[in-house]
Amino acid sequence: RADEGLKALGIDLDGEFAELAAEIPVTTDHSRRWGAGVRRLAEAFAALGLDPEPTPKFGDYSRCRRCGRCVLGCPAGAKWDARRLLDEARAKGAKVRTGWTVDSLVTGTRRVAGVRARRGLRHAVFEADVVVLAAGGFGTPAILERSGISCDSRLFVDPVLCVAARLDGARLDREISMPFIIRRDGYIISPYMDWLSFFFHPAWRFPACDIVPLMIKIADEDKGKVGAGGIEKSLTERDRRRLAEGAGICGDILERIGAPRKSHFLGMINAGHPGGALPAGSGPEPFHDRRLPPNVWVADASLIPSALGLPPMLTVMAMAKRVARSL
Repeated sequence: RADEGLKALGIDLDGEFAELAAEIPVTTDHSRRWGAGVRRLAEAFAALGLDPEPTPKFGDYSRCRRCGRCVLGCPAGAKWDARRLLDEARAKGAKVRTGWTVDSLVTGTRRVAGVRARRGLRHAVFEADVVVLAAGGFGTPAILERSGISCDSRLFVDPVLCVAARLDGARLDREISMPFIIRRDGYIISPYMDWLSFFFHPAWRFPACDIVPLMIKIADEDKGKVGAGGIEKSLTERDRRRLAEGAGICGDILERIGAPRKSHFLGMINAGHPGGALPAGSGPEPFHDRRLPPNVWVADASLIPSALGLPPMLTVMAMAKRVARSL
């Protein structure tokens, strides 16, 4: 749960979070399945007084095979994901259209009549009385702009940078992703196998089984914008300071477990959780921006007022529950 920014606006989602707690299994029991590599890292963080805490996760980790493919799609079904909700919706009569890309809204004088979408060379209009956009912090602003609706010129992305070292036989590639976190002012650090860097960054040329990766994820300033013309994002001086501070801690930890600093290497900086282009407000309908037609709603991280530097999934789901009630 990471709703401090919403609380500051007077938005109380306690009821929605309570419902989610009853509906979705949240656990830290995966800590029983940590391998030697993760335990060694946790001990190193604790020895430096950095208080590692198991990351709360959705699912039933008694089914975990420790294959290390968490972020690529759990083959064992240990992770809870939104497919469960789609299955429930289908059982109640909902139709799910896959493979279509929504380009824009079908706009009228005051209300919209649906969405325009394409699939390969095919184009279609899906009519709707109400449209809820949940295309994410990059996708939703682009759809709105192509529909003649402007968003704010602001964008946060929770930048992610991994610091890694080679340590033969570490086997962090077969561990649960982000098994624990340590919290600092404006960022977190966690073990995380950066597959993007592994496949595309030449510094990550070693076998995956021999790489010890530590991830820094910061709450960045919202300097940037996203829309139909693309994405613009830059890191501020404060953002760079936080990444540098986190990289220093990662270097200390890697040295402590036996990897000399000269052997350390960096991954690619990438966007963890983009959002913030249509932030919730403090008015009577905080999740419905005045720029939107009355029958168009947004239910994704575009609504989050400022960067969390943390996984936003639970907070987005709580906001979506409130939006559903407001329809």
